[in-house]
Amino acid sequence: MGFNIDAARYLVSEKSRGVNFGNTLTLGRQAVYMTAPAYAEILRIVGADLTDLIYADDFLSGLGAEKISAMDFSIYEGAGIIHDANEPVSCDLHESFDTLIDGGTLEHVFNFPIAIRNCMEMVKTGGRVILLTPWHNFSGHGFYEFSPELLWSIFSESNGFEIERMMFVADGHWYEVKNPSVIKQRIEIRTQDEILLFATARKTSRKPIFRSWPQQSDYAATWEKANQTHPPLQAQQKPGKSFLKSIPGLSGLRMKWKSHKKKPGSPTPEQQGLHADLSLRSDTSTVESAARENYWFR
Repeated sequence: MGFNIDAARYLVSEKSRGVNFGNTLTLGRQAVYMTAPAYAEILRIVGADLTDLIYADDFLSGLGAEKISAMDFSIYEGAGIIHDANEPVSCDLHESFDTLIDGGTLEHVFNFPIAIRNCMEMVKTGGRVILLTPWHNFSGHGFYEFSPELLWSIFSESNGFEIERMMFVADGHWYEVKNPSVIKQRIEIRTQDEILLFATARKTSRKPIFRSWPQQSDYAATWEKANQTHPPLQAQQKPGKSFLKSIPGLSGLRMKWKSHKKKPGSPTPEQQGLHADLSLRSDTSTVESAARENYWFR
């Protein structure tokens, strides 16, 4: 977990955009992945003094962080909040931080839906979640690589968030990543380079996270169109007496079966010389035919 030169530049631009880093939580302590001269220049830009080349607390202070907390599974790097990100965080941590920064932790957490929900719940309303995360050609680095559409789907209005910025850098050039549901196509990339995704999401309101699961936008649109064109059988008619009456031959079958049912003091079908299994066979084939016509077996 940490900041390379591109991540640092992105965070500097977020400071200039007005992001509040006052009370900042990082997932793990953030290491410095820059040369000493490059880091010194970044600190000069944000007006911070250099006291440590291992961890980036000086840089975070320069961004405006008055309080810096780190959450990790272990104390081995000096994190102040010890928590397994696979598990839900305590409610005491909800709505606690102005900004949460993931500099490369979430891809290593197996239970990603819980981990990202923790992040969303821990920031204050009006606060930000900033992700600096692997997108492309990091296979084997962690459990996952994260696509832009995943982040757009997670940080949605239904979950009380909006994405303010999403960018990546390649060959020194910065590119904005748009919402696939808006441009009506998938965001795919093919390159030999390793690509990090930089995203900032603002919490607009406090809502239950993942009340409904995100779906990939093109599939969701296709399913919705299909449902409007061909409503599901269940939506057209609920199974019940009126539905059963609509099946050819079934009404007569039901009447025959009723006549064969044993009533108190009535003779059994065998005593009447009836064999229900044989007498019902022809009507059973009618039901199967009707079922096929109604797409039960497709």
